[in-house]
Amino acid sequence: MSILQPAVLKRIQKSYRSSYALDIMEVSSSGECTGGPLQIMNLPSLTSVRANALAEAVRWGEPSIFFLLPGVISWIIPIVKDKLLGGLLGGAVLVENDPLDRLEAVNHLSISGCPRPVAETYILDLPVWTDRERPQQAAEFLFAQTCCEVDWDMLILSENRKKALRQRQIAEEIHRRKNTHSSRSLIDNERILFSLMKAGDQKGARRELNKTLGALFSHTADLRLLKAHIIEMMGYLVRSAMEDNPHLNSLMEKNHTWMTEIIEAGDFEQLSDVVAEALDDFMRNLYLQGSSRTNETVANIMTFLGDHFHEPVTLEMLANETGLSTFRIAHLVKEITGKTVLQHVTQLRIREAQRLLEQSELSCTEVAYESGFSDQSYFIKQFRKSMGITPARYRRLYRSGPVK
Repeated sequence: MSILQPAVLKRIQKSYRSSYALDIMEVSSSGECTGGPLQIMNLPSLTSVRANALAEAVRWGEPSIFFLLPGVISWIIPIVKDKLLGGLLGGAVLVENDPLDRLEAVNHLSISGCPRPVAETYILDLPVWTDRERPQQAAEFLFAQTCCEVDWDMLILSENRKKALRQRQIAEEIHRRKNTHSSRSLIDNERILFSLMKAGDQKGARRELNKTLGALFSHTADLRLLKAHIIEMMGYLVRSAMEDNPHLNSLMEKNHTWMTEIIEAGDFEQLSDVVAEALDDFMRNLYLQGSSRTNETVANIMTFLGDHFHEPVTLEMLANETGLSTFRIAHLVKEITGKTVLQHVTQLRIREAQRLLEQSELSCTEVAYESGFSDQSYFIKQFRKSMGITPARYRRLYRSGPVK
């Protein structure tokens, strides 16, 4: 049974072949191919190799590049819809134009049960790619193209890819610190992290957080001490934020929740997940209060907007909340923050829509309503105005590329 609709598969194949002159094949979750020379492709040894590669692709949330045979590289991308359905095999290439490599690959196929003449023909017809970067480029192209063509929400891959990137960045920092002397202290890391968060650089802040976690882990692998260090780090971030803006009272309450989850984390991976979520929450709060440092009334209005932007917010609601006139509220918010109340509400809704598009399986229509937009066409218009692309395109690009 075909995994993708024939028309979708045909479009992907056309684009892929025009770029890399290779054919794609659908692969079942057990590693069996539905096309190509089946005498070769569905040999038990090759089926097993593909099944393992497919499992790795799901684990890391990205294409898996592997040796199909001695001297022969292949790559596979997973297709997920609630569960793993299978994958797309991007072809196979020889990495060297070496007769001995060809002979070894033919011998491997023969030993595995393939008639030797068939094996010789298959290996002889394989293209030779001596550029070691090209298989990676082809795999990522196929992955991106598939994500753009398929309407499914491959949330599993998105989450796995996010965790994989974090684990790699942490591991790289641990390795770097073990092999080089770093003049940066943990407090230096925390200061840089806070600066990136204040600037709204989410990618940079996440990357710096992973470096900080790697630095902590390089000091000790004791989970209790790691938790103590992280609690101290979170305390530093909250103190720095409140020194910078005394109206950030809501961070104190949220910090208590973060501390509880940090203490209850069962292992380093879960601890990293909790800290990453706390970081995102922290940055949302910094955005809410970032422009209201000089006026407590505006700070309270921004907190109210942060709690109620999902609802139909009106100036009358804010007037009832603050005891001020609607005219005074509109003037005060614009004067202090440089934006109107509506602009703040719209931006909060766009940010929430981004989060839901990245992390949930809701349809774009559901995302619009969950974010507070009562009209989908207005949501698409505002999202495109803010982000430069449609919500659907944003989701596909986010899930087909590196973590944002």
